[in-house]
Amino acid sequence: MNSSAVKPPLVSVCVPTYNGAEFLRECLASLQAQTLRDFEVIIVDDESADDTVSIAESFAAMDARFKIHRNPKRLGLVCNWNHCLGLARGEWIKFLFQDDLLESCCLERLLTACEQHGTRLGFCQRHVRFDGAVAANLKDYFGRHQQLLEKIYGAQDSFLDARAFARAAAANLDWNLLGEPTVVLFHRSVVEEFGLPQPQMIQRCDSEYWLRLGTNTGVAYVAEKLATFRVHGKSTTSKNISKRDYRARFVDPLLQHWLILHEENYARLRGELCRNEGSLLNWWRLVWAANHARGLAFAPSAEPELRAEWLAVASSFPNLEWLARIGKCLTGLRALVPVKGKGGAVKN
Repeated sequence: MNSSAVKPPLVSVCVPTYNGAEFLRECLASLQAQTLRDFEVIIVDDESADDTVSIAESFAAMDARFKIHRNPKRLGLVCNWNHCLGLARGEWIKFLFQDDLLESCCLERLLTACEQHGTRLGFCQRHVRFDGAVAANLKDYFGRHQQLLEKIYGAQDSFLDARAFARAAAANLDWNLLGEPTVVLFHRSVVEEFGLPQPQMIQRCDSEYWLRLGTNTGVAYVAEKLATFRVHGKSTTSKNISKRDYRARFVDPLLQHWLILHEENYARLRGELCRNEGSLLNWWRLVWAANHARGLAFAPSAEPELRAEWLAVASSFPNLEWLARIGKCLTGLRALVPVKGKGGAVKN
């Protein structure tokens, strides 16, 4: 992350944008209304073709806290998030997506909750706004997700330490245990200690990151709805579900499973999973999931895009190809390793 001789702001609000003109003005106005005033806004545009940049520039012209950066070439969803993080100077980091909103006290309340509990990670409840036609199963997902959060954290503000969070995660691996980045605040030190969001993921990129952080830091929960997450036909959440079903349902869960069983940052969560089911069963599930995902991509009737999706991930994680081939030799054990998947919800 960048350093500067000028005193850094308390909070960096990262706003990655791509063709977001329709809702961006309302989004940025919600930042100007914040009761906490010590923040910067890092807007990083990923080659928008609409009026996104001009809207961002109008805010930057009247408020020195707003800064606009334009990528010389398209980075894509998570790489643009990570570029935002590289430009941020604040002690704390807050993402806000281009079509979402924050209540005026959001930054202040989240910061207070984190400081009160001595944690580097916090989040709040949110309103979900459905604009236009949205699939019934997507609406159902958000309803069930809110019920899960209330079950885990309770009806009042609370705190889960790292071990309690790991236990909750082990029991709910298919779910996003915080929510979208718009509802989350984290300390910049977690990026330096635990790395950046995983660019190979398209749907679980946020939920995997929260697992990585929360199982090491614990998490503060603000039960109040301090943000609005907008879901519409143009959102990345909707597009991922309708157009990239293979990657969201099969590849992302596989990659998350691999990271949990392999990366040091997941030691506490891995311990909980092994305590629940044993390490052998967890590895067998990974082997079968790799075989299943690869088999779908290379099936005679598969679209060429599926094979490209598999090859893109396997090039970054070559051991997955090896595991898939082992799984192909062990298909007789398929009944022992059920695979299930529900993606989280992310947007550009």
